[in-house]
Amino acid sequence: MKFLYVYRSGEVPDEKAAQNIHELWSWLDNLKEMGYEKVRFAGTGRKVVTQHMVEEYTGDIFGVSVIEAESLEEAARLTSDWPELEYGGRIEIIGALEN
Repeated sequence: MKFLYVYRSGEVPDEKAAQNIHELWSWLDNLKEMGYEKVRFAGTGRKVVTQHMVEEYTGDIFGVSVIEAESLEEAARLTSDWPELEYGGRIEIIGALEN
């Protein structure tokens, strides 16, 4: 089954930022090496587009991954050691619709 992880940032102290970024990339690389992560996207330069406007994005989403796991429960278990958790970050997990 495929799942979308939506990564939402916590409040990382400035003195921990570099370490946190390193730990995040290591965590993602580990997911990929284990065969779970299929697509990764992290970015900056974000906008919100509606029918009437384009404006700067001010939310806390900083990336997404497409994950393949046997179940929603397994997909959730894989997040238990996500480094951003200790700073109040969270991952939203969305299951893909199957044809």
